Amino acid sequence: MAPEKQLNPSYRWVILAINFIICAMAYAGLTMWGMASTDLASTFNITPVQASLGAALLMAGYAVGSYVEANLTSKVGYRGAGLLGLVLMTIGTIGIPMAGNYNLILLLRFLQGWGILWLVGVNSSVAWFPAKQRGLASGVIGGGLTLGIGCGGWVATVLMAAAGTWQGAFRIWGIILCVSTIIWALLMKEPPKGLYPEDAAHSVSSGPQKKINPFATAACWLCILILFFNCWQLIGFNSIVANYLKDVGFTAAQASTVVLLAGLIGVASTPIGGAISDRLVQKGWKPLKARAFTTAVPGFLVAAVATAIFPFLAQISFGVACLMALFVGWGVPVTNATSGALPMDLLQNEDAAGRMFGANILVGIGGGGILAPIIAAALAESMGWTACFMVLAAGAAAGTVISLILPRFKLEH
Repeated sequence: MAPEKQLNPSYRWVILAINFIICAMAYAGLTMWGMASTDLASTFNITPVQASLGAALLMAGYAVGSYVEANLTSKVGYRGAGLLGLVLMTIGTIGIPMAGNYNLILLLRFLQGWGILWLVGVNSSVAWFPAKQRGLASGVIGGGLTLGIGCGGWVATVLMAAAGTWQGAFRIWGIILCVSTIIWALLMKEPPKGLYPEDAAHSVSSGPQKKINPFATAACWLCILILFFNCWQLIGFNSIVANYLKDVGFTAAQASTVVLLAGLIGVASTPIGGAISDRLVQKGWKPLKARAFTTAVPGFLVAAVATAIFPFLAQISFGVACLMALFVGWGVPVTNATSGALPMDLLQNEDAAGRMFGANILVGIGGGGILAPIIAAALAESMGWTACFMVLAAGAAAGTVISLILPRFKLEH
């Protein structure tokens, strides 16, 4: 019968696969925009800064959509909340080439952002897995986001070559997203209760928890800043790197390859970041300290150094640009492997940690994702590419410092 099939633990791999793929496809919209922005700017006679608003509005939709979807999940389930986001993303993608003015395109980009199902994808996948494999599930979904960032530039190049125009590329991609949304909706199932009795046996209720207002804690705002600077470097870099490379003489195909490599390395660095953190815990580090150190050093610090030297080395040759992209793309995805667990580590309260995580996405990712593309494009236009990359690197450096001091703000009960 259907209930028995639904309770099959092996189905967790189907859930993980469809969430990985749909998250990768949704995040590809960020770098697709970067590759198409030059042609789009010519079509609507807008400046590079105005064109960058498209990336900013996608991230705004991502932040607001994630917050709404988080609140809808308890009412309509992961499938219902995720389907809302995917439908709006498909409408936005198909509608963009039909829009007659740029303001309408920005509204459609906002709708596109609702389909980035990081929150729904991670939470639904983790709920399907036993406790000992939940770190793996979370890391795989995070890897899907970075894969999407990398593939977006390549997908845009291929589709624009096939269709001949940026409008044609968006139409084709919209059809692909529509089909993918239908497949996701058919395969997605809510995580069943009691799937792993051994986990329930080890779950001990400690009675009613003390009511905590996470927004009154320094830890909450420091975590928001960590996600802010995560987006500051990652979204900022990926929104301008293709135009920088084309500006210094690389072809569109070469630029899309560099963007692809910067994203693909994150597919590896995200689970490796989790493994580094786990290894430190095995060596006797406290979990919070291990996660904060992993976020700071192999994460933000690597990103800061690589981003700062990128404009000096990348223009030497295509090979050097590809190598530098691997270093730049390595850092911030490492922080994705650890930052999701920080709220619970800091507050030791499940309800407060959940509300804090929602705020992290809304304010941290929303703020960083919205501001980074606009400020990066404005700096490149007014002060040059070097200043632009330096400011992005400074954000990653700030993330390093904040991560290192974070364990001092653990809430004591």
